[in-house]
Amino acid sequence: MGILASLAAAFLVIFIPETWLEGGRELYFDRLTQFFSLQHSPDIAVVDIDRKAISAAPNQKWYRPETARLIDKITADKPAVIAFDLVFSTECDDTAPANQALAKALSAAPSVLGFLLSDIEGPSPQPLPPLAISRSLTVPEIWFLPGAETACPLFQKAATSTGGSFLIGDDDSLVRRVQAFSILGANPFPALGLEAARRYMRIKTPILGGTPPWLKLGRETFSLAEDGSLRFVASNRATIAKRTVSAADVLADNPPKGFFTGKIVFIGSSLPNLGGLRSSAAEPLVASLQIHADLANSLLENFIPVRDDLFVDFEAGFVLMAGLVIALLTVRFRPSMIALGGVGVIIISLGAAAAIYAYTGWLIDGYTVGIALAVVLLVTAFSQFAETKRAERTARQRFSQYLPQSVVDRYIDNPNAKRASGEERQVTALFTDIEAFSNLAGRVHPQLLVGLLNVYFAEVTKLVSDYGGMIDKIVGDAVHAFFNAPEDLDDHVNKAIECALAISRLTEEMRSRPDFKAQDFGRTRLGIETGLAVLGEVGIAGKLDYTAHGNSINLAARLQDANKFLGTTICVGPAANKASARTLRPLGEHEIRGFGTMELFTPDDFIKKGK
Repeated sequence: MGILASLAAAFLVIFIPETWLEGGRELYFDRLTQFFSLQHSPDIAVVDIDRKAISAAPNQKWYRPETARLIDKITADKPAVIAFDLVFSTECDDTAPANQALAKALSAAPSVLGFLLSDIEGPSPQPLPPLAISRSLTVPEIWFLPGAETACPLFQKAATSTGGSFLIGDDDSLVRRVQAFSILGANPFPALGLEAARRYMRIKTPILGGTPPWLKLGRETFSLAEDGSLRFVASNRATIAKRTVSAADVLADNPPKGFFTGKIVFIGSSLPNLGGLRSSAAEPLVASLQIHADLANSLLENFIPVRDDLFVDFEAGFVLMAGLVIALLTVRFRPSMIALGGVGVIIISLGAAAAIYAYTGWLIDGYTVGIALAVVLLVTAFSQFAETKRAERTARQRFSQYLPQSVVDRYIDNPNAKRASGEERQVTALFTDIEAFSNLAGRVHPQLLVGLLNVYFAEVTKLVSDYGGMIDKIVGDAVHAFFNAPEDLDDHVNKAIECALAISRLTEEMRSRPDFKAQDFGRTRLGIETGLAVLGEVGIAGKLDYTAHGNSINLAARLQDANKFLGTTICVGPAANKASARTLRPLGEHEIRGFGTMELFTPDDFIKKGK
């Protein structure tokens, strides 16, 4: 069952619909990327036109002259690039002093203007960043845009480059990846964070190719997702605060001169009316310019989380192998150990997925793998539990034919219990024997004889059990049974006598059955005696026997044999007669080898005392 469950789980890992587990999988990847924090590049700074900046502006309004002054302040520090998560798309009068001031500031800065997605067709953003395309490139369909909302032509002419600043969230509205390129008409434009990183690295011409796409920036090659997106490691609140300064502080010369030198500077706003607030893997609400900064940081640190479709085959293979390990546990261990071992396998699997991500950036789907292995564990554990219960039921059923239920329960429910030590108690022994069995065995085919004995012993031992007795052992054709052992049995002497009478009636009826009659199956003789006996487990560890020892036990065996010369079927000893509530027919005094002369009795044609 474990092997079948492992195969089924591996099959489901490959063929289960992507949407079924996508939400949980993405949340797992979020936790994974946050658990292993990515180093933050010191060459990335974010300037936030925040509420503090608005409050410090003239009339508490932020206009283009303030933006121009802000750019001039930053440009004076000679940054590597200034990327704008602001789109100056309205009020495009070239003669307006505010626009001329902003255009002048942009032309003096290494500026990258952002543009937004639009459903209205229009001219492509300018200027167009350089890009070399390999012949092997398969262009993702999502890259093609109907249109873009761009900055005024005056500002585009003044800018050094341009990049897409729009962000597309997943189904749960979290932004985990950024569309690497956008195509308007026939022109490809990089994402804002990507273009900022390219200019910082001073890569003249990046190369794009492959299926799925890959991007080469200088000596580094970055794998893109099948849809052409770049996954980034989202920064937490502490990291965001560390790299962010207020535009008001910049205008007030705080931070000090030289703070922006050689850095990528992102300018935008965390205010809803000026910028976009989005949800990332790290924060429920974060300014969109921080997400562009996170993408640039992942590129600069050369650590882009990658999820490839080829990983699914690896995950399915791993589930199969790990599932077989769990199945092996079910064969060799008890259910509690199976559960612990299975949970251990799942934990190791999750740990391995985390380690792979930490060293390579590969996103192995520990979420689906964990669920698949948990299913295998549940199926195998339940199967083993069911098999154990079935075996236990069979054991109880079979052994209860030979032992009292309490003894069977003791051995099965407490397998590690100590051996039962010697216990002295009053025991009534019942021994049976088949008359002329040696002759029967000599003339009947062994296979036929075994079949007859199987029926004989099954019905006789059931009677013993029904009357509360314990089967001590079956030796050849004889059944050795005890009453009042190992647990108390009220009126055990009479129960033994009643059982003997029932066995006598049963075996006589059995002798009349065609199969038994055809072989001239002999009568069953029985001997009964009661007395003190010592009970307990005897033998060595490999072979133990729960039995009784005492004179009464040995005497019952001799009484069974005495039926031969007495001509009786059931012979009862003097102690059993004295303890019995029945009136037994005396057989006179007879000598029993090893025990001397004693009076013997039989319940044949018995009558109740006092009647």
